[in-house]
Amino acid sequence: MNFGQLLKEARKKSEKTLKEVSQAAGLSLGYISDIEQGRRKAPALETVRKIEAYLKITDGRLVKAAELEMDLQAEAKTIFRKRPELNMQLLRASDLYSEEELTAMITDMIEKKGTQNDRT
Repeated sequence: MNFGQLLKEARKKSEKTLKEVSQAAGLSLGYISDIEQGRRKAPALETVRKIEAYLKITDGRLVKAAELEMDLQAEAKTIFRKRPELNMQLLRASDLYSEEELTAMITDMIEKKGTQNDRT
């Protein structure tokens, strides 16, 4: 589950509205809604901690999810910078093929590459 999904689940479990959470976090209602819908990334960790406190979350699951999301974004940027043209082609292909098809193609290429390396 991503940060936005966890936030929405925690908010509903706490029986809080988007407006209440947005006021507690110091963010707009639209911003919180966008986070929950996956249209925006997690806010700063300080803000996530405010949300956790407001929703009485004591296990740190929102902070952990936000940190993971931030780590993945940083990793994606690093990978993208190494081979931007190839990565743009992959992004374009994501509009043409399903996730299963792309995964199968990439897995097949990796297996073929491994077989070629074994021969040398």
